[in-house]
Amino acid sequence: MAVQLLESWLLQEQSKVQDKYRELNALCLREPEIIFAGDSIVEYFPLQELLLTNKMVVNRGVRGYQSSQLLEHRTLHFFGQNLEQIVLLIGTNDLGKEVPLDQTLANLEQLFYLLQHDYPLVEITLLSVLPVFESEETKSKLYTRSNPEIQKMNQAYELLAQRFPQVNYVDVASALMDEQGQLKKSFTTDGLHLTVTGYACLVKALQPYLPR
Repeated sequence: MAVQLLESWLLQEQSKVQDKYRELNALCLREPEIIFAGDSIVEYFPLQELLLTNKMVVNRGVRGYQSSQLLEHRTLHFFGQNLEQIVLLIGTNDLGKEVPLDQTLANLEQLFYLLQHDYPLVEITLLSVLPVFESEETKSKLYTRSNPEIQKMNQAYELLAQRFPQVNYVDVASALMDEQGQLKKSFTTDGLHLTVTGYACLVKALQPYLPR
């Protein structure tokens, strides 16, 4: 019962965020040049404060998103005639919901084909799924996420990206790891989501792949 209530609440929250983005897309005074899309790690990303770029950056992350939802609602997240780059960070919730890796890859493959069709000149930057901090305290938050599974997913992401000339895979996960291959404890609030310091480290790893 508690799980069903949580799922219902999450769907309601996602719907609210989607409605907000839908209105913003229609009212946007300056079309985006870079769009970030993905899950809550993207939604909570303080892009304007941390990124060094003169480009118009838009955040279209949604908490709890899985690859299937990003694919299904792609026209809500990607828009505009001036788009130069799409940055994707997605997959941790697929792991948390035990979505088979083959299905996640199939969802991303279809998304890449559709984005290439809609935006033939846009660069797609696929970020590695971030590591987690595994401990007794964070176990309930991480569910079935684990660093070995994340590493397996990232290896598959890298191979998938190589099949698409418009897609670049960028490993940002390594910059956030401690010596044991976990997300650094100081970089996370709950084992999964990032602190401001964690986001600053993420930006440092990502910045060379963004236009100024």
